[in-house]
Order: sequence, then structure tokens, then C-alpha cells
Amino acid sequence: MNQRQPDAVFFIAFFVFLALRTTLLHLGLLEGETLPEATTMWRLPFMIAGKFFHGLSALFVLFVTKDLSMSAQFLSRWGVIGVDGDDAVTFLQSQLSNDVAGMAEGQLRMAGLCTAKGRLLGSFFVLRQSKQVFLVCRKETVAALAKRLSMFVLRSKCKVRDCTADYQLAFLPDSGLTSPMRVQWDEQGNATASLRVLNSTMPGFQLVTGNGQTEQSSADDQFEFALQQLGIAYVSQPTVEMFIPQAINFDLVGGVSFSKGCYPGQEIVARSHYLGKVKRRVFQATATGSSTITAGQDVWLAGKENEPAGAVATAVNFNGQQYLLVELPVDDAEQSGATFTVKNDAGAIALNVQPPPYDVHQKGSVFE
Repeated sequence: MNQRQPDAVFFIAFFVFLALRTTLLHLGLLEGETLPEATTMWRLPFMIAGKFFHGLSALFVLFVTKDLSMSAQFLSRWGVIGVDGDDAVTFLQSQLSNDVAGMAEGQLRMAGLCTAKGRLLGSFFVLRQSKQVFLVCRKETVAALAKRLSMFVLRSKCKVRDCTADYQLAFLPDSGLTSPMRVQWDEQGNATASLRVLNSTMPGFQLVTGNGQTEQSSADDQFEFALQQLGIAYVSQPTVEMFIPQAINFDLVGGVSFSKGCYPGQEIVARSHYLGKVKRRVFQATATGSSTITAGQDVWLAGKENEPAGAVATAVNFNGQQYLLVELPVDDAEQSGATFTVKNDAGAIALNVQPPPYDVHQKGSVFE
């Protein structure tokens, strides 16, 4: 049996009882309404059948949900922060780099938490449902980010908590959603989120209630490879406070709003946007060999050995090759014949640097 979808028999059964249920609905029998005494007896079997199929449909939904959760590949390197309460949205609006108040429950957004100097402490995928907001980020940054946010709650009617024990995340090579950066919630409080189009598909992730599924590092590799291919950088522990949002293209991929109002570091971020040219951006890169490259390592430009040219923002090993997003001066990265390396004890590892799949010279989100 294919582990990624229910057996065909269940689909056939579902459509059979769906057709019967529709017939009963048209007969006005599904809810078992009061009937004239003369007709009650002959309709009684249909009423019972209506109740049966009504309950069976709910069981079918639970079966499919269970099947999907059992076959999904759950992430081990990503976690969830929850912000709950009447003031959750208002509070996050004053703390994050993107517009939380203006997002609908069906939208997925990215946002960053900055220091007063505009340096990123963390980056998030933001999901919103009623008075609850979920912040998806690298798991090793969850505790520090939740603590940092909690420091500023003060009199706001909300609570910040680490939800990693209550929710799990799973990568979806194809989210099944038709529009980018969207979220679909189900009745159990699970969410399916889409990213952006990649090789004719729309990858994404699931936020699933509970914490009983086996986590697999291979799923993290697939997820982070998809992010690298989309040119979406994120903050992990080695890169905390290394970059301003523009340096990792966060403004280009929709992680910054320049009209939402104040938040920590907003003046620095706005100044870089409105005054002058953004001189440093993230570029895609690949590296081969057995030596592992990690986020936070220096990147060197041949001929300029006095100081590093930039740094590795993200790194993932996928199918025997290392895929990176590296922060570099735009002029150096676009220089013909420029040679970049990462150095370690084994020597210099050559990088093949390429532009991301969008224009690094644009100001503001390239998707708007």
C-alpha cells in the first residue's frame, strides 16, 4: 500500500456514502427532523442511514489526517513559538519587522526580530489563527527568542511560550496549495503552508498538533535545500546578530514592511532602504568535497586576503553537495572572474557563486 495516501478502497467507499448522504439530504432526512406520523415509519430507515453516513464522514476525515501525519517526514531542526492572547497581534506588530496586524489567517509571512541596531536575532515564518500567532524558526533559537519577546510583553494581554513540545513541523515537497505564501487550517488546528513556486511545484510545510512523530534530519535537508533554491535565508544560532535584514535579502523576499510603523531596529533598517544603495546581499553558492561548511563561516575573495569578503548565511548538505546562501558585497559577487572560498583546517574550499532567483538590485519585495 502506498504510505502517502489512503488505499483506493477507502476513496471508493467515501464517494459511495457521499452520494447516499447527498440523496438523503435532498429528501430532508439527514438531520432527522420531525415528520408527520403517517410517514414517520417508512422514513425511519433512511433517517438512521443518514445519521450513520453523517458520522462516517467525520471518521473518514480523521482517517485521512492520521494517514498523512504518519507518512509525513517531520523536521528535527525547526521549532515553534506561540504568542496567545487578546493583544498577541498588537504586541508582535510592535516587535517584528513585518506587518502582523495586516495579515489574514490564510496568509503566510516572514518576519525578523532585530536588536536596536537592526541586527537580526531571529527570523520567522508567521502563521496567524484568531488570537494566536505561531512563529516558526530554527529550533536552537527558540528558547532565546521566546525569552527575548517575553521581556517586552509588560502589560500586553498575551503570553509568549515555546510550543515545540505541542506542535511538530513537516516538510511538503508539494504543498498542494495553488497560491504562494498561503496557509490552510483544518478543524483540528493543523496548518498547511505554501512557500513559492520551485520547479513547477509549490513546496511548503505543515504545522501539526501533537509531538509523537519521529523526526528525520533528511526532512530538514530537503526543507532547507528548498529554501536555498528559493533564495530564502534564515537565522540560525551561529548567525545571531550577524546581519541586518537587507544583508540576507529579507526585504526582497517579503520579510520587511517599510510602512507598518516602529519596531526595534526600524530606524536602521529604514535608513538602509531609503538612503543610498544596499551594498551587501545574499547570493546562492555550491561547494563540493568532504569538508563541511557551516553557517557563520567567513567567505574570502581571492586577491583580498586582508579581511573576509562576507559570511555564510545558511548551509545544507543535500545529495552529496553543499548548498549555501552567502552574504557578499554586490560589486564583488557580480565581478567577472571573482573567486570565493571558505577556509578551514583542511584548506580552502572553492565556491561557485550565482545570483538568487530574483533581482538583488530591487528595493522592496520582488514579489509585490
